[in-house]
Amino acid sequence: MRQQRRLADILHWLKVICVFGTLLLHGATEASRILCIYPSPGRSHVMVGQALLKGLAERGHEVTMVSPFKLSKPVKNYREILVPVDDYVAKKTKEYLEKPPNMLTALPEMIGKMLTFANDTVNYPSFVELKKEKFDLVIVGFFVADFVIGYGAHFNAPTVILWTGGNAKFTSDMVGNPRAIVAATNMMFGPQDATKFITRLKNFMIGSIENVFTAYAFYKQKPYYDWNFPSDRYPSYAEVRKNVSLVLLNTHFSHGGARPYLQNMVEVGGLQIKTKPDPLPKDIQEWLDGAGEHGAIYFCLGSNLKSSDLPAEKMQIFIESLGKLKQRILWKWETDSFPNQPANVMAKKWLPQDDVLAHKNIVLFIAHGGLGGIAEARYHGVPILGIPIFAEQAGNVRTVAHEGWGLEVDYMNFNGTTFDALVKEILTNPIYRQKAKQISALYRDRPQTAMETACFWVEYIIRHRGATHMHYQGADLSFIQMHMLDVIVVVVLVLFVILRIVAFVGKRVVRLVFGSRKKQKVN
Repeated sequence: MRQQRRLADILHWLKVICVFGTLLLHGATEASRILCIYPSPGRSHVMVGQALLKGLAERGHEVTMVSPFKLSKPVKNYREILVPVDDYVAKKTKEYLEKPPNMLTALPEMIGKMLTFANDTVNYPSFVELKKEKFDLVIVGFFVADFVIGYGAHFNAPTVILWTGGNAKFTSDMVGNPRAIVAATNMMFGPQDATKFITRLKNFMIGSIENVFTAYAFYKQKPYYDWNFPSDRYPSYAEVRKNVSLVLLNTHFSHGGARPYLQNMVEVGGLQIKTKPDPLPKDIQEWLDGAGEHGAIYFCLGSNLKSSDLPAEKMQIFIESLGKLKQRILWKWETDSFPNQPANVMAKKWLPQDDVLAHKNIVLFIAHGGLGGIAEARYHGVPILGIPIFAEQAGNVRTVAHEGWGLEVDYMNFNGTTFDALVKEILTNPIYRQKAKQISALYRDRPQTAMETACFWVEYIIRHRGATHMHYQGADLSFIQMHMLDVIVVVVLVLFVILRIVAFVGKRVVRLVFGSRKKQKVN
């Protein structure tokens, strides 16, 4: 009898645990209609948004993605609105491989181009049709053009910003997050010692430049916003930028460094990384499986930069250097013809990078230093030989080198000898592999996966209809109010007046006292 009762109690609690677990997994959020607008011509940026939307679709939400890039295979509950994109990125990245740009001079042109593309996106016929529908949440994939956040107001829905990098001024402004530039170094620099004067000076200078470019971007975007969102029907551009419910950052403090965040700014670094890799295509699987004790090297310059656009002299260095190694090379190569292809090289136009890096035989990743690729190598514990070309890539690679699980190639000045030495150092010195595994363990050690974290907070915003209780009043303050300049001026004026009054009264008292004494002496 007791055994039966005990068994009944166990079954009862098992049911309770199952119900509780189901609630935890699915939350109290009903299936919602979610729109994601990702007006970026960069595939690597859009891939992060696609990953998030696939995760939300798997949880039962009806999602719509507006972008230039199609998923490799259809996903249930996932609708795509494809917007064509020109070859601007392809042309520019080819130029960058010839000569890396000065980002300060390249940014104005980039801003102008991104704004034009974003405007074309939201006025594309397929998107215009969407304006008649109803959505419960709008996710904006942010890359330069943020005027499209006006669609949160259009659909009367909360707005979430998804940014594929670390925190910067433009993301901080949307929720009023403190930048703390005195101690939190800019992502362009990589790790720095904030106690040193030169570091704080650099932070101040780059922070000032950010201020200027943010003001410039606001000035350039306002006409686009006003044209798409007339003032008689929509809030102002400044108002919608301060009405963002949540910012998701594709970074993690284990490599980006500790910095202050509000509750509605959340790190979800590695959002595109699968906890369980998909099976590789058969030929790639066999190629990597057959690499043997020497292992394999993965060579990829990302989704925008193309190996096939490399200058001939640099390409020759790579071919000669890698062609003589015992390791097999898996190379992302974008054309049908691979000149002088070595026997140990397999070239593919497209490769499932996350799944490739998960293979046990990958011993080195030769990469351009994009945040996505570095996150995947970090997760899978693969050492990196970084070849940064532009933007934040140099800072990303410096972080890897500083952490001790990779090295940097000076793209403009390297030769066969220096490249050989760097490759040999990583392949023969076990410290890089060991350190990569330690970094991987640190990066993976989280209470939830990046996808679980992102989905929870997105659903939280939906459940609480924008979660206005998380809105930080600092987002509503002007520069003068934020830095309390008005308070300081009033306090200084009051102190000045008080001092003047004290001085005036003091003088009168002195005159009265000493004046009366003089009169007494005279008398």
